[in-house]
Amino acid sequence: MRIGGFNRYRNAVGTVARREAWYSELTLNTANSIASDGLAIDDKYLYVKAANGHALQAIDKGSPGKLGTQTEILASSMEQIVDWTTAPYDNSLVAACDSKGAVELWNDCKPVVAINAHEMAACNSVRFHPTVAGVLATTSNSSSSAKNSSLRLWNISSSANSAFWDCAVDGIVDSIAIRGDGQLLSASTHDGLILLFDPRNGSASGGSAIAKTASVYAAGRPTRCIWLGDKPYLLSTGLSRMRERSAALWDQRNLAKPLASLKLQQSTKPLIPLFDEDTQIAYLGEKGDNTMRWVDADPSSANPLAELGSVVLQSQISGCALMPKRSLRVMSGEIARVHVVVENSGAGTGSAVIPISHVVPRRSYLDFHADLFPDTRAPFPAQSFEQWVAQEPFTIPKVSLDPSLAAASMENVRRRFSTPALSQQSEPSAAEPAESVKSAPKQPDAPMQKAMPTPEPTPITAAAVVSPQDTSKPATGAATHTKTPELAKEATVPAVSAVSSAPVAPLMVSPAPQTVKSPTVSKKQWRPAKQDNARFKYIEGFLYRPSLHYTNIKNVNLRFSQENDPLRVSSKFIAVACEGAGGQVGIIRRDSPGRVPTKLPTIVHGSSVVSIEFDPFDPNVVATAGVDGKLQMWRIPDAPMSEDTVFELAEYICITADRIHQIQFHPWAPGVVAVLVSDADEQAVYVYHGLMLHFIVGKTKDGIHSFAWSPDGECIVLATKTSRQLRIYSPRTQDLMAKGPSMDSIRPCRIAWVNNSRICLSGFGHGSQRQIAIYDSEDLSRPLAKSTIDVGPGLLVPLVDADCGIVYLDDRGSRLIHAFELVDDSLFALPKLECSEPSLGLAMLPKKYANVAKCEVSLFYRLNSQSVESIGFRVPRKRPEYFQDDLFPDTQDVETPAVHSAAWISGTMASPHLISLCPQGMVPLSQAPPEAIRRPTFQIEAEKSQDNTKDAISAMLSRVDISDEERFTRSDVDSNGSGSDWDD
Repeated sequence: MRIGGFNRYRNAVGTVARREAWYSELTLNTANSIASDGLAIDDKYLYVKAANGHALQAIDKGSPGKLGTQTEILASSMEQIVDWTTAPYDNSLVAACDSKGAVELWNDCKPVVAINAHEMAACNSVRFHPTVAGVLATTSNSSSSAKNSSLRLWNISSSANSAFWDCAVDGIVDSIAIRGDGQLLSASTHDGLILLFDPRNGSASGGSAIAKTASVYAAGRPTRCIWLGDKPYLLSTGLSRMRERSAALWDQRNLAKPLASLKLQQSTKPLIPLFDEDTQIAYLGEKGDNTMRWVDADPSSANPLAELGSVVLQSQISGCALMPKRSLRVMSGEIARVHVVVENSGAGTGSAVIPISHVVPRRSYLDFHADLFPDTRAPFPAQSFEQWVAQEPFTIPKVSLDPSLAAASMENVRRRFSTPALSQQSEPSAAEPAESVKSAPKQPDAPMQKAMPTPEPTPITAAAVVSPQDTSKPATGAATHTKTPELAKEATVPAVSAVSSAPVAPLMVSPAPQTVKSPTVSKKQWRPAKQDNARFKYIEGFLYRPSLHYTNIKNVNLRFSQENDPLRVSSKFIAVACEGAGGQVGIIRRDSPGRVPTKLPTIVHGSSVVSIEFDPFDPNVVATAGVDGKLQMWRIPDAPMSEDTVFELAEYICITADRIHQIQFHPWAPGVVAVLVSDADEQAVYVYHGLMLHFIVGKTKDGIHSFAWSPDGECIVLATKTSRQLRIYSPRTQDLMAKGPSMDSIRPCRIAWVNNSRICLSGFGHGSQRQIAIYDSEDLSRPLAKSTIDVGPGLLVPLVDADCGIVYLDDRGSRLIHAFELVDDSLFALPKLECSEPSLGLAMLPKKYANVAKCEVSLFYRLNSQSVESIGFRVPRKRPEYFQDDLFPDTQDVETPAVHSAAWISGTMASPHLISLCPQGMVPLSQAPPEAIRRPTFQIEAEKSQDNTKDAISAMLSRVDISDEERFTRSDVDSNGSGSDWDD
């Protein structure tokens, strides 16, 4: 959601709706728990607490105005309602908890389920599981002096009479939240801490917290916490020791210190946090005050929690909630709508719910702005209970917000993620197992927990009641997993299909015990693909020391088209697209890193520059193409340059077309350049040599995104726009050699050849999914390999290391450089490199300029808003003192022409020659002597002590043998009576 280091939604304007669009003159009860938002919204209704506190009011979302008592009351037998929430997987399912520990659910304003969750102790928070239908999380605080709290998870889709997960917590729990992918549960406490739990791995954690944050809030004061969607980040709010309202952003993987924090004015109540995972914006409601703020909650931001705006209301805020994305006016640029409950609307009597609309200004709203509205979550469960328990991979269902595609997108998701209602289902048999949702692999946070025997699920009627957990048995903390099939949209809670008009029965003790069956939870677990064949799986990217960067670049062109590269390099110079009249390109000497001059030596093209390229065979020549249809080649002097340096125009070509879009030099024939142009309503690739146009390739009315020469210079591949095709042409005959489908989106894509037979295409799939695909140049009917990287607006630009088979992806507008290795027509993801600043462009030098003596396989230069960074990728090796000839085979000399230009035009193929990368004086690893076996020191010392013991024993035995021999000899002599000294 970031371009050039700025939040895409930073200019969003929050506007309070006109008074006729308010829901006013309401009589409400605002006594809610700390964890309560004071308002809940789904696709049909706004839910607020009635004046008596024992019921909820459902306000028709489409009928604003002076409502008074013209709201629907949700029938209830509850005590004072404390908290309530809506289900993310259903359009009309709401749950509420009360001061006696009961939880009740309504579907379309009709009661469906009642649970006695916490044995007469106040249930202060209730939350739906974000991916599994029918799973609820509740918490309560003991009324005893021990001040213990209880966290419980319930599967209301089964007839189990107890919570399947129960955890006791020392202290008071203020609020709870479940991560967007359903893996972890968090709880904020009155001690100022955030605790993390893994409900599916009770045996590993013993039912206790698996992690907790550092204490940044004052103890004894309320706190709140929410997850930032399905990412491993949390947002917490609380009060400092000086009672200042505070918010903190946490990384689940390192809770010792918050990533960022924010402090506001003093108060006694924490901020109400809301989060929009599509825009990465958090909304902070000042409960008890009159300000609604919104901040940048993107953890990768340069300044997380920076305030983006605020709205001041006339009355105090008692609650707030976000409108579901599917209800926004997207064709008006509305990215969010926050509904705020105020205790006194200031007109008439009573309270009001006030909409605050957030709109991103655009010049025109005639078209759908896909960059503002990525696909959003659909109202369907993403997985079944069994899949969640078994930690199987799954896909979060998402739908398009484009009005022209929304209906079809919703129907597609409905078919994929819905099954018949439970009341119409039979139990899945062994021959027909429940279908699991397949998706891209997702590594679970915890090891798989074996499922325990669970009760057989049965339909729940409107009067169904679940009793409290049997306190006669000690809680183990491990989950008792119940069995639930996937659910239909029309029956989000399976019991809904069996709802009758009878009133809800009062809470009572557990029903007769059910027969226990063996579970059928799937044991499948995703494992990452084996990368035994990936030679570069341990590759690591690194930034050179700051003294080798080029800093203090003042006027980088931040508006340069993403379809081209604003940074180009040769062995001598670096060219950077700069802002300024006449189309300026700044020139930097590559051998002079450090702080560059305030005013760079600049080439002025004469009009806005759209493409820059260095001549591959002359590092002193750079070509610039402008919107004026001119292609100019400039000679850069070797002598020191200043801002007044005048560059010599080496060649000038006036293109016979309306506009130039992209230029590329032939890889082997000097002076041959291909130019992507627009002429009238057609686009084509023109091939020039000198001032002469020789070939016109791929002329089409479909439009062309980009093109690329094949490594041998015999083909040109291009990607069309409206027809969304890949096409390969022979430039000298203009024959179409192959064609096939490209990406599924008409958004820009980029092409690079991995080798003479494999093509890499990066672009967008459905719903702004950024993808990379590998094609066989002889058969473009379908990709050999395809990988979805993420969802984002920035273009991925491929750069290829042909010797290693590695594709690097420059993530424009992001801090990341992705890397993939192509092995046997399969893509293996390699470690990413994250830099400090968002990228504007990436350029790669030939292999021979990398520091191969240090096992560096690639050398890059990366442009950001103020500098050019030097970046390398290296492979750690055990014996780096030798030349790693297995990593560095002889490479093609790309700086030496391989065919004369006239010969190539007449049909001659290039014959490039190879060069060795072995530095002088280094011995290739293949010729190195075998490495001596190194034994651990402790083993050597043990052997020494063992040898000393053996020597001592041998010495003793030798002395014993000698004494025996001497004694035997003397006795033998004495017996013969000769030689004795004792004859007398």
